[in-house]
Amino acid sequence: MNSETLVSMYCPDCRGRFEIGAFDIEEDEVLECALCAAEILVVQKNPIRVKLYTEADDF
Repeated sequence: MNSETLVSMYCPDCRGRFEIGAFDIEEDEVLECALCAAEILVVQKNPIRVKLYTEADDF
């Protein structure tokens, strides 16, 4: 049985809510929205802050 903690986040594009494993989140990581496939940049890990990823965010 997997006991990984899930966190809910809201997509800045479609405003839908989806869950992701808490241990899968890293700052400056690009995630994909499970609902609309938008690319989401994790700006801050604790508390979690995200924004819509753009090419200007390339590191």
